[in-house]
Amino acid sequence: MKKKKVNPRKQPVSKSDIERAKTDSLALALAIFLTVMKDKFDFNQEQMQIARSGFYKLASEINEGRITFKDLITVLWEEDGIEILDNGKYVY
Repeated sequence: MKKKKVNPRKQPVSKSDIERAKTDSLALALAIFLTVMKDKFDFNQEQMQIARSGFYKLASEINEGRITFKDLITVLWEEDGIEILDNGKYVY
């Protein structure tokens, strides 16, 4: 008897799959950010190390629940007028 095909969108994911996705997402976001800073603003290695440390510090604070994604978006909007998109919609 043939096994019924499982819709890939409905396959169960493990906790380690979720943690790996979070880690990969953070690494990708950091790589994009640092590449822009280097290419557009000529950041040197020391400046990129400082930016990387700040990035991981904020990520850690979010992970610990001390600040939220919405907190960051709100500060960027209110203090600097920077709009962040979420699924094509402005978030602020």
